[in-house]
Amino acid sequence: MGVMDWLREQFTGEKVCPIEHLESYKRLGEQVYSLHVELAESTSARAQAIVQAARSIQIMADELLGDALDGAVPKAVPIVTHDQADVWYGMLPDLMVAARQESAFANSARIKLPVRLGTQIEGPKPCPEQHIAGLRRAAAGLEGLLALDVSVARGEKDTYKEAILLYEEARTRKQAGDSIVGTISNGRRVSEESHEDAEEQYWMALTNYILVAQGLKDPEMLKGLSTAVPGTRGVIPCKLDSDNIWKVTSQVAINEIRKAGEYAQAERDLIEHWENFIETRVEREYETTVEELLKRGHIKEDSYWYCCPFPAVYRVLVDSVNVLGNGIPRGHVFVFEYGDDGEPGRFITQSTFQSADERKYCDD
Repeated sequence: MGVMDWLREQFTGEKVCPIEHLESYKRLGEQVYSLHVELAESTSARAQAIVQAARSIQIMADELLGDALDGAVPKAVPIVTHDQADVWYGMLPDLMVAARQESAFANSARIKLPVRLGTQIEGPKPCPEQHIAGLRRAAAGLEGLLALDVSVARGEKDTYKEAILLYEEARTRKQAGDSIVGTISNGRRVSEESHEDAEEQYWMALTNYILVAQGLKDPEMLKGLSTAVPGTRGVIPCKLDSDNIWKVTSQVAINEIRKAGEYAQAERDLIEHWENFIETRVEREYETTVEELLKRGHIKEDSYWYCCPFPAVYRVLVDSVNVLGNGIPRGHVFVFEYGDDGEPGRFITQSTFQSADERKYCDD
């Protein structure tokens, strides 16, 4: 990287990607095209679904970068855009391996299906207009990829019910993002919240589109995806099934406990907590609901509760979510406070929680 490129990155938040890096991106995309041709005659629905997931990721990454890939000289993009493209392109090799494995032997793919969108890179606030434009292109690219297949699938609504419902949500989210971007594109000043809302709407659209792409190839892959019934295919995993004493503890809390030298103390409390814990339907419903909302990008971890087992506090990113029968509006936070000594827990939600000065242990 030259001095001028380095200065630009430090002061504008834009990154000039080395041309060799961009060329490797292009080659990855070309491999996906080849994979699509190679497995075109495969009779494995799961293999075809994985191929379609790879095609979706490749389209999203290409569209996110836009014309930065064109020409001999790479164009600057916001750092968040560059790093998000890195995440998506980095998913392609594992997907291609999985598709070939699944085509050769049923149920041999070593990745969890259906394939999810991947990590969302957090960027500066407000979200750069160039990044929002890239997300808009990515959503449009996937809608174009899927529109014809969805049209055909409507002729067999019962078979493709889950995929069609996800598609309807995805295109509605995309339209919501488009309306916000249209205002920005017309030169009108909009709030920071509007920038963030557009980013959220496009992310939710992409989250659903990649599932639709797979569900159109293998409808069974989406069956029961949003249910929380143990033992069914596609079930959302419940943390409570784990033997790990840190299973519901926020990662932020774990990091702070380690830094404070409280790990042994917390470990003793957690062992005691789970020895006395009496599981009910409420805890299972809460944990599985949270996992699904996180995967859909509807909530994010905001902080953690001060009492053992130090569960995560979540903030709502969309207009509203429903948790344990409670409607929670955008921006509000919620947590499930687990009871002590086998006592029932309670669900708590407010506009915000005050940060605790310290963590509460049983022997405090």
